[in-house]
Amino acid sequence: LSGAESTEVYSEDWLQNLLYSHPHSLPIAEIDDSFSGLVPVCREMNTPAGPVDVVYITPSGRPVIVEAKLWRNPEARRKVIGQVLDYAKELSRWNYATFDAAVRRARRVEDGDTPKGLAEVLGLAQGSTEAARLFDAVSQSLKRGDLLLLIVGDGIREGVGAIAEFLEGHGSLHFTFGLVEMAIFQLPDGGQLVQPRVLVQS
Repeated sequence: LSGAESTEVYSEDWLQNLLYSHPHSLPIAEIDDSFSGLVPVCREMNTPAGPVDVVYITPSGRPVIVEAKLWRNPEARRKVIGQVLDYAKELSRWNYATFDAAVRRARRVEDGDTPKGLAEVLGLAQGSTEAARLFDAVSQSLKRGDLLLLIVGDGIREGVGAIAEFLEGHGSLHFTFGLVEMAIFQLPDGGQLVQPRVLVQS
């Protein structure tokens, strides 16, 4: 698809929904296999740095945050990297309770008046040994900034070198970073074929 056709057919909400509904579409093993097994947690989770587009958790309690972008202009690239790094900084100041409360607020759209928290999303019983392990794992990951940060979009090949250089100056947190281009092709039957490509990993 050309940029103009892509703009008309697809929206960032469409891309967010695709990623949230189909976490397996992300090539996590190519970026960092230790983050495999993504479980969708919520969309549009509010933080002091703005809303995170898509949030996942791994079964071992490591958060993954995604910023989904359909690129309109090249200047947006550096801005979105700064944005996702700001999310990581904010999350590193949180504890389990803060994160869980933000997830519950974001899930009200999906769950109604009784939104699920992190343990419930993973199917863990309250007060169980597994829930206690999750609490400890998430707390440690947040404290260390041990997160997977993903920027996922179309047409983001250009400027990859500049992006890698920009990241080198932000090594205080222990995050893993991935830049994933989603090539979106319109099929004759009206469906879409989405092909992910890892452009940057750190």
